[in-house]
Amino acid sequence: MFPNWHTQAIYDGLISTKQRTGLDDVIMLTRSAWAGMSKYGAALWSGDTDSTWTSLQVSVTAGLNAQMSGIAWWTTDIGGYAKGDIESADFRELIVRWFQYGSVCSLFRQHGARDTEIWLLGDEAEAAITKTIKWRADMKGYVLEAMKSVSETGQPVNRPLIFDFPEDQNCWGVERQFMFGANILAAPVTVFGARTWSVYLPTQGGSTMTTWKHMFTNEMFIGGQTYEIDAPLDEFPLFQMQD
Repeated sequence: MFPNWHTQAIYDGLISTKQRTGLDDVIMLTRSAWAGMSKYGAALWSGDTDSTWTSLQVSVTAGLNAQMSGIAWWTTDIGGYAKGDIESADFRELIVRWFQYGSVCSLFRQHGARDTEIWLLGDEAEAAITKTIKWRADMKGYVLEAMKSVSETGQPVNRPLIFDFPEDQNCWGVERQFMFGANILAAPVTVFGARTWSVYLPTQGGSTMTTWKHMFTNEMFIGGQTYEIDAPLDEFPLFQMQD
């Protein structure tokens, strides 16, 4: 309970200054967390992780577990915090893919113990990251609606497929795909050099035909099947469920 009371104390103190500062909203990053502390504007991040592909893979799983445990605001240091050589092709690809993962988290932020300007990563990586940033900016309204739903229902922004599709038994074995809000399915690429990615698209009700639109290519897919999806460096498997 310590982190819960700790964040409440900071929140109450900041809100008490509202008349003097004009402050309406509070957000803070915390190293420790407790269920429900999001009501105090507290977000958990994954800590000072290394800039490795393993750290990215673990972040996806950790984020889902944290949010399903009642900690609604989740984020990571995009690219990892420690190490990371901006001249390395491996790191440049890692940070592109981490930006893509970060763009489908509730909070989208970069941090690291190095120079973090995206234009230092070369033209290809900068262009790919810029595309991701623009996509996230275009989704601002959707993200705000998802966060509003968190405050009203407690349902996390990111949740495993079994949360939304419990009757589709194929979803129970899917670990590194997740829903981003109510209508978008994300499957971040977490392996160096991958340019295709296996994705399972679920069905509602276990048998009802569900259609998904790839948000970069606009290609349509039928749910209930696994697909090998093209994943060039500037895109990742991202699907919107159709009405």
